[in-house]
Amino acid sequence: MFLAIDTGNTHTTFGVFDKEKLVTTFRLATNFVCDEKIFKEFLRDTLESLNFKLRDFKNVGISSVVPRADKILALVTENIFQCAPLFISPEMDLGFSLLVDNPSEVGADRICNVAAGFKKYGGPLVIIDFGTATTYDVVSKDGNFIGGVIAPGVKTSAQALFDLAAKLPEVELNFPGKVIGTNTIHNMQSGIMNAALDSMEGMIKRISDEIGIQPKVIATGGFSKTIFPHTKIINALEFDLVLEGIKILFEKSLIRTGK
Repeated sequence: MFLAIDTGNTHTTFGVFDKEKLVTTFRLATNFVCDEKIFKEFLRDTLESLNFKLRDFKNVGISSVVPRADKILALVTENIFQCAPLFISPEMDLGFSLLVDNPSEVGADRICNVAAGFKKYGGPLVIIDFGTATTYDVVSKDGNFIGGVIAPGVKTSAQALFDLAAKLPEVELNFPGKVIGTNTIHNMQSGIMNAALDSMEGMIKRISDEIGIQPKVIATGGFSKTIFPHTKIINALEFDLVLEGIKILFEKSLIRTGK
């Protein structure tokens, strides 16, 4: 058994692999991951409630973009599973190149997206990750990461509107039935969701024009399921891409170190 942990700014997602198959996932707010006692009890109790035996987990891989969580992630997983976790980082021998100005700045989640996305779809490829930020990872035909775009996430943008406009209420982030809203809630939903959709489609066009070819486009992250049915630009939805990338990069590290 292999445990993959994807620690993002808002949530941490856990994926349990039985050999090559992802058999289950579950989540915890990242703020709670940063509390050693809560995190340890949650991880142990959740795995046991799902009828997994802790001794069957031989390896753990972690993608984290939250530095304050890293020490606790390492302490808790090593304590529970008696093995040191592998943290995905730009310093690893990835099997592909990070062709950007400063490779050390590339987030572990983006590295995992590139590894899994290229393995499943080849290149050129754009991976859109709809999370706290909306990121666009551009992958060359050879599988190298050539850069991308970072924009405010759907919820992040909406929260700024809720916080700064005193008379506007918080609304559910869903597409309304029509673009032209006839009440405040539908006005806001249309503005937030359709603006996010048009921004994404426009960005893909700009990227395509710059690289001179229409890439495959896949989507992942929290809001990908909401956006996906409303566009024809996205070719596929891969909700567990970071978890799959962790597993791929962990296995590559074993091969390269001869373990």
